[in-house]
Amino acid sequence: MAQYANDVFTTEPEAISRSMDLGLGGVTHVSDYNGQAVFMPAESHEAYLAFYEQGVPTEEQDTPSVDRIEALRAIVQEILKVDFAKADYQGESVTLNKPRRIQGGNKKFEVFVQDGDKVKRVTFGDPNMEIRRDDPKARANFRSRHSCDTKTDKTKAGYWSCRMWEAGTSVSEMTKNIEGKILKTDDEQRMVYGWASVVTEDGEAVVDRQGDVIEAATLVKAVNEFMEHVRVGKAMHTGEQVGTVVHSLPITKEIGDALGIQSNREGWVVAYKVFDDTVWDMVKSGELAAFSIGGRAMKEEI
Repeated sequence: MAQYANDVFTTEPEAISRSMDLGLGGVTHVSDYNGQAVFMPAESHEAYLAFYEQGVPTEEQDTPSVDRIEALRAIVQEILKVDFAKADYQGESVTLNKPRRIQGGNKKFEVFVQDGDKVKRVTFGDPNMEIRRDDPKARANFRSRHSCDTKTDKTKAGYWSCRMWEAGTSVSEMTKNIEGKILKTDDEQRMVYGWASVVTEDGEAVVDRQGDVIEAATLVKAVNEFMEHVRVGKAMHTGEQVGTVVHSLPITKEIGDALGIQSNREGWVVAYKVFDDTVWDMVKSGELAAFSIGGRAMKEEI
């Protein structure tokens, strides 16, 4: 069976991810493939064969349709809509959804947001108050005191104050870029959306937190290999699998042009499904507020 080779893995997390994809709840078993012990979906080899005998479509049959491509484009456009689009505010070209510091006045930050068919300026933050998000107790106290888990209206100052008190990034990063930030969540499906990586912005290479620059072509190759063979997600890169990447789209200028997607960034857009209850609670509380990717590479000095 042609499908068989696509369900054979040398590591258990890969098999767990595939099992999740097939609706088998992450159950796996150890089997023999050409004399080598491998991991496969289902609780036994008999159960695996029985699963496909029920007529489950194979990957060869499951080719992308126009509807699926349109759905993926809609996901990307939704993320980009949350992203930093340009708009006009009282004759000034401003960037939406991107807080910036205010010099003077009784507020620390300002942010421009879309409010219906108008652009609204929202000011927030006490200029005399330090944002101690790296202190877990102070962060939890602030978020609890201001009911941050219920703040969803971007036209209100409270929403943006709570964003500044999220874990996982700094104020300087919040006011600079959104690389890795979770930009959209779906409570019902436990999905989180955002840029897992940004490699260029406005045509300029983005230097990541490790001081590295990734070429767009290199990122695309790595993303494709990850989606084909792994797709496993862990909490802070350790422990057991807690979720899987469900949607993935590397965006380069060429890919964006082909799909009709306008973006001033090149990078990797993902939708990640969280299986673990504890991890989902951490996402909802803001303790886990960003994606983090890891891998191996050959570095070159620039």
